[in-house]
Amino acid sequence: MGKTIITNGHFYGLPNVTSVLCENGRILSITPDISRTYNNTIDLKGGWAYPGFIDGHMHLTGLGWSLETLDLVGTHSKKSILSIIEKATLKTPTGHWIQGRGWDQNDWQNASYPTAKDLDSVSSEHPVVLRRIDGHALWANTRAMEIAGISIKTIEPKGGNILYDELNKPTGVFIDNAMTLITDYIPKSTENDKYRQITKAQTLLNSLGITSVHDAGTGVKDIRAIKQLIKENNLSVRVFAMLNDTPEDYEPFLEKGPITHTPFLTVRTLKVYMDGALGSRGAALLAPYSDDQHQSGLLFMNKDELAAIVQTFNSAGFQVNTHGIGDRAIRIILDAYEESGMKEMRNRIEHAQIVHPIDLKRFKKLGVIPAMQATHCTSDMPWIGERLGVERLSRAYPWQSFAQLGNPIPGGSDAPVEFPDPLAGIYAAITRQDSLGWPDGGWQQQERLTLKQAVQMYTEWPAYASFEENNKGKIDVGYYADFTVLDRQLSDENPKMILDTKVIQTIVNGKIVYQSYNETK
Repeated sequence: MGKTIITNGHFYGLPNVTSVLCENGRILSITPDISRTYNNTIDLKGGWAYPGFIDGHMHLTGLGWSLETLDLVGTHSKKSILSIIEKATLKTPTGHWIQGRGWDQNDWQNASYPTAKDLDSVSSEHPVVLRRIDGHALWANTRAMEIAGISIKTIEPKGGNILYDELNKPTGVFIDNAMTLITDYIPKSTENDKYRQITKAQTLLNSLGITSVHDAGTGVKDIRAIKQLIKENNLSVRVFAMLNDTPEDYEPFLEKGPITHTPFLTVRTLKVYMDGALGSRGAALLAPYSDDQHQSGLLFMNKDELAAIVQTFNSAGFQVNTHGIGDRAIRIILDAYEESGMKEMRNRIEHAQIVHPIDLKRFKKLGVIPAMQATHCTSDMPWIGERLGVERLSRAYPWQSFAQLGNPIPGGSDAPVEFPDPLAGIYAAITRQDSLGWPDGGWQQQERLTLKQAVQMYTEWPAYASFEENNKGKIDVGYYADFTVLDRQLSDENPKMILDTKVIQTIVNGKIVYQSYNETK
């Protein structure tokens, strides 16, 4: 392959450097002899090269799946969704499942949950299942419930809720673990499906400047598909895989040990769930929801159960990453990590959205990493006050509080829950505003990050959270030759300009995997 010189541009954090030399997928020199002729040249055309952006929490095949199903994100009424479903029935053979994702009742004029009857009005012959935007609630029609055998006698599983009407009949909305009562009856994805979905997802990710992802829920089929793409030299994002908490997915790795020191695939982490999400009132809070005093969220396991998992996996060399959104869930997770976790394993809490003040310092003390997604804050801020009440808002998305305590905060998108645009995440992190600049000064503005911190959120910090701080997240000798090339330097002088910034090239392993123009030198 020979050496590749990346030249005619600017490099983040290296003001006097205009060229970088790469070989075998790594940076060989940041002061190359530009008078020499090299085998390959990548012309940055005056662009600004940043360390390759890393999405520190997303769902890789889930993103690919979402690109193949009905996109309901941004729909502002139940009526608009029903219109989409009605059109889908005309293109779908009778009896085939119709799936979609992205509805959010908080965006509707009437914020009450929908029902199966709503869907039945446009589709009675097709089973329909629509996942809420956060992935923690499912809306099904009567046909889907019939196939799944749902009735008034159906028992709620631990960590899940079935919503009922005044006659105590299931309404068609299933929350968290109750979703499996329906989804277990949907035809399973094959390995070929996974391969196709990963391929579609990585194309989108590369166009957004993403060079690495932390996949928050990976199964054996996903890993086989990833390995096949690697074998074919067709994988264009590096994958840090978090294994699903199901024996069929983790037992082969628990027995053989982690997969590390490979350039494109790392398997050394287990992903588990402690609670649900705020939007569906499944996040476990220390006190009841302000807008529903009868609920304080769902717990999927107790402290002792999690502690046993942590002990087993940490001692086998695996990090444990636990989904925790509410302050009660986060406290229980920290208690379990303190009891049986190994600090050197860098155990994580995924999302860490509502944190009680007395628990903030425990993260640093225990070596626990808060993996957070900036655009969750700006998506939730219009309605989160209803859920928490004014007195608890200071606990929400405490980025700067964590940073001041010395905690790295790996950023991500949780795609397909949010669109996986790192630039939107950086903008949200430094402003805590929506794209229109609301609210003035930023929501809970004391928790805004600096621009430098926000860039770290998508470079250095997720690299540390995946034990790869010596391989990625910086532009330095020996690091992977992964770069996100922008058409301008990021600046906090006019933050909205960040949203107008374009990715002009994405370089992975010293090769261009995306460019917004046709010419290459």
